[in-house]
Amino acid sequence: MDDERPFLSEPSTLALVHLNAYWFGLSYLWNGLGIILLPALLMGLVPDALKGTYLGALSFVGLVVTMLTQPVAGAVSDRSGWLGRWGKRRPWMALGTAGDLLFLAGLALAADFWVAAVAYVGLQVASGVAEAAFQSLLPDRVPNQHRGRGSGIKNALQIVGFIAGVGVGGWLAGRGRLDWAFAATGAALVVTLAWTAFGVREEPFLRPRRRSLAVGEALRRAFVHSFAFDRSQAPGYARLLVGRGLVLAGFYALQGFAQYFVADVLAVPNPVGTTAVLMAVMAAAVFLLAVPAGALADRLGRRPLTLFAVGLGAVATVLLMFVTSVSQLVVAGGLVGVAVGVFVSANWAWAADLVPPADAGRYLGLGNIAVAAASAFSRLLAGLIVDGGNAVRMGLGYQVLFVVLALGMAAGALALAGVPETRPAARLLSARPPTSTGAGD
Repeated sequence: MDDERPFLSEPSTLALVHLNAYWFGLSYLWNGLGIILLPALLMGLVPDALKGTYLGALSFVGLVVTMLTQPVAGAVSDRSGWLGRWGKRRPWMALGTAGDLLFLAGLALAADFWVAAVAYVGLQVASGVAEAAFQSLLPDRVPNQHRGRGSGIKNALQIVGFIAGVGVGGWLAGRGRLDWAFAATGAALVVTLAWTAFGVREEPFLRPRRRSLAVGEALRRAFVHSFAFDRSQAPGYARLLVGRGLVLAGFYALQGFAQYFVADVLAVPNPVGTTAVLMAVMAAAVFLLAVPAGALADRLGRRPLTLFAVGLGAVATVLLMFVTSVSQLVVAGGLVGVAVGVFVSANWAWAADLVPPADAGRYLGLGNIAVAAASAFSRLLAGLIVDGGNAVRMGLGYQVLFVVLALGMAAGALALAGVPETRPAARLLSARPPTSTGAGD
């Protein structure tokens, strides 16, 4: 790295766990909410025949807000040298989490759709502020050659959060205790925020004193420059975002509409519980692969693993067209989980390599536009496809959806194939000392 910031030159596994712990809370929040709590909440607030459309529209609006929030919040965090000894990331994480607790309470108490909608959008803003600052800790503190391992630990913790959020949320929602489920989500955020905030030491001198700004000036500059994108500073990053967005669109739509697929097509008596089991299987596959895939990406490069994962994800999505039982769904879901586990570790490390070090928060925030846009548009489109197709024949909407998502993943693979590799295997292999000097070598 050309960056002069004080890295954890040889970060231990425990140090990387401390740095990534808050991902557990964020994953608990958004997976439990998006897969279990929000669909369950809306079923009591909107007409049943339009539940997919309402879910897709609300997800779309909330994620558009996130798209606008994260680059601004990341840029403010980048320029927060005036925060002194607390560092420039952790105070914003704390502020955003406080907002999360407020809006989670609003969702828990919502008695009509519009109250829930306002609380959901507010939650997107607050969480976007926290996440934009938090995700910059990896490029701030971890050097390039260890980011694959750091990314793998990040994704392993996200999967544990996924399992906990979906599992606890599904268990409580299945017993009619959505209020307890929202309270548990808030607790997960607070505990993991404290873990990272006290487990990571940010250096006050990350940004030279002469460049520290007054609060008002920092905010003004952040808003002016938040959405500027200099492709010469981050070659290949824009293409990476396009490819990532197309691939994640498929994964997000599959997650968001899994509960309705289980209810409408498989017609099981407890769709919430079945969905929770499915998500646990997928999450287990991701958990088992996240850290090994990250370490492998450090050795073999980011691109090969990413493209393998995208291909597997597209095949697994097509297989969902032929699912007629819960056991078949679990097998297909497990393959999706394998694809996600490899993809997220390799691709996140790839993005952290490509962003300019001095503007890591802003560029990673811009990167989340691709993620949020993928989630927003895919769920909006998925809701329309599912409701429209099912109006013709029950199950047809899901068949069309799976084809569209698989084609989107294939397009994403084409985009990612042209992104510069940042950890080529040849460079790593050539750097190793010889293992033998025998004449036969």
